[in-house]
Amino acid sequence: MSLREEHSTALRECAEVQEQVETREMPCFPPRAELLLRASRHPLAALMRDALDACGVATDETLLLLISGGGDSMAMLLLAAAVRERTDPTLASLASLTIDFGLRAEARAECERAVTFARHLGLTRVESLCVELPTQGNTLENARDARLAAACASCIRLDCTRVVLAHQADDRAESVLLALSRGVAIESLARLLPARQFVDDVGGGHVELLRPLLNARRTQLRDFLAELGVAWCDDPSNARRTRGALRSNPATAQLIESIAASTGELCEDAAALLSLRDSIIDEVLREDATSITRERMDQQHIAVRGALLVQLVRACGGEIARVAVHEALTHLANGLRTPKSFACSRGVTLEIDVRSIRAVKRVK
Repeated sequence: MSLREEHSTALRECAEVQEQVETREMPCFPPRAELLLRASRHPLAALMRDALDACGVATDETLLLLISGGGDSMAMLLLAAAVRERTDPTLASLASLTIDFGLRAEARAECERAVTFARHLGLTRVESLCVELPTQGNTLENARDARLAAACASCIRLDCTRVVLAHQADDRAESVLLALSRGVAIESLARLLPARQFVDDVGGGHVELLRPLLNARRTQLRDFLAELGVAWCDDPSNARRTRGALRSNPATAQLIESIAASTGELCEDAAALLSLRDSIIDEVLREDATSITRERMDQQHIAVRGALLVQLVRACGGEIARVAVHEALTHLANGLRTPKSFACSRGVTLEIDVRSIRAVKRVK
């Protein structure tokens, strides 16, 4: 079964959780009118409003909020509702989506909490999905890709083009450190913008991802919720992951504190550099090309070479792992002329010899 078929099957099989919520004691929240009024007067509401205005979002434009039961997304949901309620009292222009990947037993209840809160605030277009992740590859990356693919599909149904995410300043600072450690700083930084275009290669959807809370700190959002009497759920597995280790280490926590306030311009610069790199690639390689001469490749800067390898493989219908890209670049940088091949996904192989570099799909 192809990746497109697997994804389509997963989305078909998952039911809308809000229609199947089991009878249980649900969380209690402060009265809606009180919540929205107090939230609208909070400084974070002005931050949210200014960020959306800067992205050119119209006051009646439909937005899809990608939420969970976590502190960041619960705060984003409340702030978005408080800001939008000023011009759209029915909140008909807001929709929300929660996704349960079934990775933890508590996830279902957390999704239900987010659904209940969204409805309590007055949202009527509230969707919750159960999505099964592929068993191969990095779980967190698979979850991110599946989440955005599901958001694209929801936007098609809602006839909207913008998805709002709850990333905040600490997320961006942690991403900078992790990206530096993996040698992919430019790519990671360029993704962490207040607004960025996203294309779902599987489903074909195209949306703009908005991150209006990038100037807010994690502690600010949680203090805001606590002040208004709104509870949230922290994923305990986060503490065991790399980001959790960064937060618990006093040295890196202080570094994150410093980085969080100064990464905005750096991310903009990274996006500009990637745009320049992409324009160079367009000049060197046709979009559907699956091969390039060794001489032509050797003329390119190393930052461009890696992206060229990725594009060659994708033009052949596959994906190449970061480790394989690094090994291929090392092979080229060392001037080795012995033939070398690298296995990629979906039956594609990247082959390097003395004359050319090409991506080939083996037919079984």
